[in-house]
Amino acid sequence: MNNNYTYSNSIGHMPGSITSNTITTSIADSAITIDGSGDSVSVNKPLIVNDRNILKELDEMRDALLLLKRDVDMEAKYPRLRELKDEYERALEKYKTFETIKESK
Repeated sequence: MNNNYTYSNSIGHMPGSITSNTITTSIADSAITIDGSGDSVSVNKPLIVNDRNILKELDEMRDALLLLKRDVDMEAKYPRLRELKDEYERALEKYKTFETIKESK
């Protein structure tokens, strides 16, 4: 196993041995890659926090809120997709408003 750690720049009250706002960690065959020099963190396994699968919960929230699943790359290639999504959301809001007014009478 290969471990590489790079720490630089202090973070407020952190102990001197752990001073960094840039952490570059590379562990062979690791499911997690953290590279503070870039703009992303990659997790190649389910992210479990307190026995809860975070991505699964986000998917369930999206479905419960009836949010459309989007393909941003396809929207960039076919702008009409974005227009249709926006049109759908506007129509949905109109119907929700109509239902709210109808129920309040």
